[in-house]
This record gives sequence, structure tokens and C-alpha cells, in this order.
Amino acid sequence: MIWKVTNKSLKQSKVMAFNLEKLASKAKPRSEKDKEQARYRKENRDWLRMSQEIALCLHYYLRKANLTQKELADKMGVSAVYVGKLLKGGENLTLETICKIQKVIGEDLVTIAKPYTYKMVISIPTWSRFSPDAIKSDIFFGNQTLQNDYVPTAGDAA
Repeated sequence: MIWKVTNKSLKQSKVMAFNLEKLASKAKPRSEKDKEQARYRKENRDWLRMSQEIALCLHYYLRKANLTQKELADKMGVSAVYVGKLLKGGENLTLETICKIQKVIGEDLVTIAKPYTYKMVISIPTWSRFSPDAIKSDIFFGNQTLQNDYVPTAGDAA
């Protein structure tokens, strides 16, 4: 049996024909191995995505620093084969490995939320007296200067 599909959203109607019997004869059912891999990817989607992001970061670092996988492995203290696995983006990384990577590339890959900390801003009146050796600084927010302020040096009371 031949089915015809038309796309009416186009100004010109295009007709595409396909044969279901031919499709059924060519299509192969999924193997159990393929089904298991699909289940695995679905169950582990979150950490697999994070692993892929880390792999992209490592690729970028290697290119930027003009390093080989072997040189990166030496810096991290792991084998070149393991670095190859990391670069594929399917490795379940330990905290130890993440720390090694961060130390080598000099950037944080993973940050941990700290809900127990907060930022407090203390406002000092402009008439406050600073020592003559206080360092003047500008406080920035984005691209705008919010205020001019003085930073007390060691031993000064703020």
C-alpha cells in the first residue's frame, strides 16, 4: 500500500509517497543492547550532560593552552587513556577528578551553592575620617560606577 502525504502549509503542494511494506522490510527492530543503552542514557541524563559540558571545557582548554592529551594527563597525574575518556563526555567523574581538572585549568567547573552565607554591605558616612594612606577605589556594578569609596588599609578602623 502506498500512502501520499501532502503539506498544505506550503504554497506549492508537494507530494511525498512512501511504501509501508518496503519500510517494514528494511527497518530492523531495536536490539536489547540498544534498548538498554537508551534506558541508561535516560536514567543518567543529568550527570551525562554535566560530563559532556566538562569535556567541552577540557577541549577548549587544550586548544587554548596548545596542549596534547598526554600533557594534560601528566599535569593531572592520570593516564592519557583516562583523559581520552574524559574528552568523550561519558565518564562519571569523582569529586577528586573534578578537583584535579579545576586545579590544572585554573577555573571552577562546578560550583556549590552556599545558602548559609550572605553578603552584607556596610555604608559608612562620607564624613568618616580615613587615614592619609587609605587607598581610593571605585566600586563597579556592571559597567556603571556606583560610588567612590575609600578602602581602609591594615590597622585602620572602618
